[in-house]
Amino acid sequence: MRRSMRSFGGPGDVRVSVAPKLLLVLAWGAALSGGAAAAVDCTAEEAALMKDESELPRLEVASPADRTITCITLETVIAFAGRLKVHVAHCQTSSYLQSASDWEKTRIDHAARFTQNRCKRTF
Repeated sequence: MRRSMRSFGGPGDVRVSVAPKLLLVLAWGAALSGGAAAAVDCTAEEAALMKDESELPRLEVASPADRTITCITLETVIAFAGRLKVHVAHCQTSSYLQSASDWEKTRIDHAARFTQNRCKRTF
């Protein structure tokens, strides 16, 4: 039995490349493992968060019919919101302090949608 293969890369392709996802995971892991062993550079971390936030995929662009894209988008935003939460916890003067509660709501909402869509974790 032959399966049909879906072609990606055409106009309107909103897939998230592996590189930004990998960077998010590595930065988040570094933030969690840093602890007391390394001094936290809040300014650099905040700049990295701002850059990553500007590159986040938007859920409203992803087609609800394309579950793979929706799941990748949800997972990427959940990971970003988790990183932001860790950042704000140890950088009390961050400009993200005011938006942290909104990002936490987004993280919770997207986690519920991730489960509802029967998504599988990729990182």
